[in-house]
Parts: sequence; C-alpha cells; structure tokens
Amino acid sequence: MSRIVYIVNPPTEIAGGIKIAFRHIEALRAAGFDAVVCTLGAIRPTWFETTAPIINAGHALPADDILVLSEDNYGLLKRYASVPNRKLVLCQSQYQVSKGLGGPEGRRDYAGYGVSGIICTSNSIIDYCQVRFPSMPLALVPVGIDHSIFGDQREKKLQIAFIPRKRQLEAAFMWDLFSANPDFAGIPWIVLRGATEKKVADTLRDSALCLSLSRFESLGMTILEGMACGCVVAGFTGFGAREFTTTRNGFWADEDDCMQCVEQLARATRMVQANGPSYQNMVREGLKTASLYSYERMDQDVVAFWTGYFAGTAFPKPVGPFGPHGPY
Repeated sequence: MSRIVYIVNPPTEIAGGIKIAFRHIEALRAAGFDAVVCTLGAIRPTWFETTAPIINAGHALPADDILVLSEDNYGLLKRYASVPNRKLVLCQSQYQVSKGLGGPEGRRDYAGYGVSGIICTSNSIIDYCQVRFPSMPLALVPVGIDHSIFGDQREKKLQIAFIPRKRQLEAAFMWDLFSANPDFAGIPWIVLRGATEKKVADTLRDSALCLSLSRFESLGMTILEGMACGCVVAGFTGFGAREFTTTRNGFWADEDDCMQCVEQLARATRMVQANGPSYQNMVREGLKTASLYSYERMDQDVVAFWTGYFAGTAFPKPVGPFGPHGPY
C-alpha cells in the first residue's frame, strides 16, 4: 500500500487547518496506514501537541507516495504539478481556493495541477466545489474538535473571550460600544492572540461568554470550541457555521453588522447575569451541538475515506445539497 503524505504549510502558523491535517495523519497511523506530514524543514508545531511523524518537504518524494496538498498553497501545487505521484487536495476553506489556484498566473482548476480529487471538510465546501469543480470527484470528511481539550467545564467567570485575528477593526469598535454601557463597563474582555491550543481551551473553560468574530469560514471551529467549553456564544457565524447555529444555541448577528452584534452580545450577557433556566438551556444546546463534531467521528470518516480510496470507492456521488452524510 502506498504511503500517504499530507504536505502542509509550516506549522509555526496558527491555523486550524494545519491542526486538522496533523490529526488526519494521527488517525490514519492508528488505523495501520503508512502516513506522514511533510512540511518545509520538518518543523514541529509548538502551539498544539501531535504524535504525527514529519518529513522535510525539501527532499524528493518517492513516485508511489500519494500526495495531499492544501487548497491555498499555489507554490506547492505548482511545484508538485509535474511529478507522477497521485495527488489530492484537502480543501478546508472555499474562500482560499482562488489563492491556491494562483489567480491569473495559475491554472483554471486543480486538474491542471494533476489533482484527481478533492477532500472537503464541511458541507459548505462541498456545496461550493460542486459548483466550481463540477467534473472533479469530491468526498466529504467533516472536521471535528478535541473534546478532551475543549470540554471539561470550570466555574465560570463573567468575562468575554474572543479571537480578534480576522476582525480586529470590528473587535475594537464593539469593545468600545459595549463597554460604554454602564451595565457592562466592568466586564473583562479576554483577548486570545497567538495563543496555544491549551491556552485557548483554558480561557474558554473559564469564560461565561465567547464572542465569535468569524469571517468567511467554511465551518466555524472557534464557535464549536466555545460551545464545547460551556460558553454562551454570540457574534458572527462567518457563513459556514450556519449549518449548525440556531437561536437555541447562541446569539447571532448578520455579517458585518457590528451594531447588531453588540446588541446580541448584550442579550447574551444579561442572560448569563440572570443565571436562569434560559442560560442553562442554551449551554446544554451548545454542548449538544458541539458533540456532533468530534475527533472520534472525524477519525472514523478519514479512515473510511482512505480505505475506500485504496478500494476505488472513495468518491461517492453526493446525495442532496449536503453531500452523502446529510447536514451535521
């Protein structure tokens, strides 16, 4: 059986997609597959723990290795386009596809780089790929979160945890407007910038509230991590999270509507302060939602995909608008 090689961006970058690629390799190796991560310099990540072996992308790879490339790295797609290896794309954000294809300097689709199929990690991605790459075989391998890290709850503090990376201007605007209300002026905002996975999880477990500053997401992992840690989540869905966000599990604002987002955060805060049945119900609904997106389910799906790949059955025709698994 050929070796499976996931070629990823340097893991010094804090990005959920890199962590998921490493987790795929861990699951495959646990199931008996020969699988490794390949990255420039064979650098190990410092912001999350992994048992996945890493090889150096600077070295030539055997022709029978199966290469899995990220959707957003034009340089790597271009580099490996001419090699004889079988190649797949692991697409974790439809919003990064044009970047990976190389724009006017690149090729019109992944087939032009020798790619023979796309592994999609959410329903919104597979919906997009069905439109953008109608002739390309697609498979759905949904992502999950690590409930052993994002899970156990502590006594909550009345504080708001948030990651401003994708909406720094909006975060500053909303902090100022929210804190100008005398009822909320003393509530701490805990910024998570460049934090390790453990630091993020510890902060979410401590915090009663999580402000979602998602923007152009394929799914919305931070929202799920907040829910799994028992936070009341308010904010933007980033589009992708619309597959699981409801009025029962959070307070959601229209994209870019910062005024409405502050209103929703205020509603969430008052509910937490009241500490009544509606607060407990929302926490339960969030935990229930997050439980559907587990590493265990993702591991099963990735092993099933690669088992099917070697058997020639990995790319079933999607059924309905959400693909073969239905809405998660």
